[in-house]
Amino acid sequence: MKTESKFKLMSNNSWGELYTPREAVEMIVPYIPKNVQTIWECTAIDDSKIVDELNHNYYNVIKSHIKDGYDFFEYQPENYDMIITNPPYKYKNEFLERAFELNKPFMFLLPLTTLEGKKRGDLFRKHKIQVLIPNKRFNFLEKKSGAWFQTSWFCYKCNLNNDLNFINI
Repeated sequence: MKTESKFKLMSNNSWGELYTPREAVEMIVPYIPKNVQTIWECTAIDDSKIVDELNHNYYNVIKSHIKDGYDFFEYQPENYDMIITNPPYKYKNEFLERAFELNKPFMFLLPLTTLEGKKRGDLFRKHKIQVLIPNKRFNFLEKKSGAWFQTSWFCYKCNLNNDLNFINI
């Protein structure tokens, strides 16, 4: 009997989805490794700003979402160079672990507090995570002036100049 993956089980719950603002994606474009042509957005919703902005910058984007039957924990496109996504924050540990297993470069938009904790600290040291930290909070909700928490892009195998990169927007 086949068991349901973590992601399928998660899809039955409210994700508390926060949609990525365009300026958050514009910020990372200069930091995408030069050899990247095809990017997998594994939590892409309709009208995804991540997909739109990456397409606008001439990247080929493979989009998938659990609601469309593409389970990040079971599915993987055949040919892609990198993952860029804003995963459900409630499941950041599972997403990070899976992304490290896939061993492809990635950029995940996560709360800055993701740096906290012994388990994630050990994981980040082992895999040499780097972070792009904007100088402001992104506005995830169009009716509000900004998020109540700081988010940053957690990067793996992106060959950034520094581990902590403070970015002016």
